[in-house]
Amino acid sequence: MLDNDKQAVPDLIVDRLRCPRCGAPMSDGAAEVVCDGGHRFAKRDGFVDFSAVVERVGSTERTLASFGFEWNAFDEVRDEDQNFAEIYFRDLDLDGLADKVGLDAGCGKGRFTRILADHLAAEVALDGSAAVQAAARNLRDHTNVTVVQADLRDAPFAPESFDFISSLGVLHHLDDPLEGFTRLVRLLAPKGQMLLYLYSRPPQAGVRSAALAAATAVRKVTVRLPHRTLKTLSTPIAAVLSAAFVLPGRWGQRRGIPALADLPMDTYRDKPFRSLVLDTFDRLSAPVEYRYVWKELAPWFADAGLEVDAARDETGWFILAHRP
Repeated sequence: MLDNDKQAVPDLIVDRLRCPRCGAPMSDGAAEVVCDGGHRFAKRDGFVDFSAVVERVGSTERTLASFGFEWNAFDEVRDEDQNFAEIYFRDLDLDGLADKVGLDAGCGKGRFTRILADHLAAEVALDGSAAVQAAARNLRDHTNVTVVQADLRDAPFAPESFDFISSLGVLHHLDDPLEGFTRLVRLLAPKGQMLLYLYSRPPQAGVRSAALAAATAVRKVTVRLPHRTLKTLSTPIAAVLSAAFVLPGRWGQRRGIPALADLPMDTYRDKPFRSLVLDTFDRLSAPVEYRYVWKELAPWFADAGLEVDAARDETGWFILAHRP
């Protein structure tokens, strides 16, 4: 258990907090944060708990349960996290985040929050699930980070609070991803940047589209399995995927054989097998999954008044945009 009595919320974060019950400003205390209207929210195990404000049911409840189990079961910080971060942050000027306040919406175990925190003045690691327990453990040495449990659609912050918002692999698991995107945009300050990662789908038939269709069929069963059972099954399933795509793709890439080099799942060719096991669980456990082509996503940013600085599809959309 973390000693949250000694972990104060940075002033840069306190100034942005708003009570989710009444909208009033908030102040930091030893064991809780309190709004001017008297509503109190406990600090527990290294995070501030706003989770009881809005009850989530149905697929949202199952999604939160899935990710809460996942990030506490796969909670360790790994060397390959830095390699994945290089893919996620390729279009982002990390040095340009100095003196800015950020929000990692859907932080999971905090693996990317840690890297961003080294460049930001202060940061909120936000997650609606029990993943905040793992995030608090992994971020305990980052005194400029506050871990908050709350749904990103009801985040306890004032509008236009954040200079930088990241939401990596989260929105496509919501019942209404556009609603989640819109809520995040409200929290983005003028001239602020937003970095998103969203699942993509191929615009035409091919090996990847066939693989995704097969995965969709398998998911009809796996999303109903107990999480511990699926965790056990993820290793043999990942082994099959590795044998079918990763290993022949790596071999073809090294020997210049296009038919093999173009196989999907190329991201895992230089990553440990354990990364594929984790992502296998991730893809087969979450109850809701949306995938996009760019013509479906472009209107989100245009209608929100955001300018897109970079958008690339590497078996998923990495999108960097800013508010003018």
